[in-house]
Amino acid sequence: MNIKRVTTYSALALATTLIFAGCAPVAELDTASPESSASAPATSDATTPPESTETAGASETNEPAESAKTSSASETEALLLYLIEEEKLAHDVYQAMYDIWGARVFGNILKSEETHQGQVLTLLASRNIDDPRSATAGVFVNKDLQALYDDLIAKGAKSAVDAYEVGVMIEELDIKDISAQLATATDADVILTLEKLRSGSENHLRAFNNQI
Repeated sequence: MNIKRVTTYSALALATTLIFAGCAPVAELDTASPESSASAPATSDATTPPESTETAGASETNEPAESAKTSSASETEALLLYLIEEEKLAHDVYQAMYDIWGARVFGNILKSEETHQGQVLTLLASRNIDDPRSATAGVFVNKDLQALYDDLIAKGAKSAVDAYEVGVMIEELDIKDISAQLATATDADVILTLEKLRSGSENHLRAFNNQI
């Protein structure tokens, strides 16, 4: 018989005898054999938290809404059609004032107004928009501009000072309208042209104010 097994058997017999004899507490009895002393895998009382079911796309963000300016092709077209007739109005009124009073300031600014119309015409052509201008001086498609032209001619014909004041009125209106158009324009070429036109109108306004 294997000595190790005999030793284990003897130990068990001895322990049993002691228990019945009241000499050893049951809690101290160890009946495990050396061959079966491998411990079971340890367990943990800690619970594994459930995996998050949120996805990256499901989280809410508080980013502010984009407030970029937007303008449609139809709005840009309307802007340019009005703009080129407004520049024609300035040109035609100044031509009439020059013919009546012969003041050099009107003659000088006339050339600039022709350049302004050419700049807007380039924008129209690049978008295949027909030129709305009439070849006849003082004639406009836009009814508001037509009425304004008639009023300005009537005032400017009264005196040279009235004519200069007409020039001030036109340039102030141009600056106001262009500033409003810049607030909504998004096309880079349109914005660049509007800025050039506004700068020109500011120069013209100073020139007319110097005459009053």
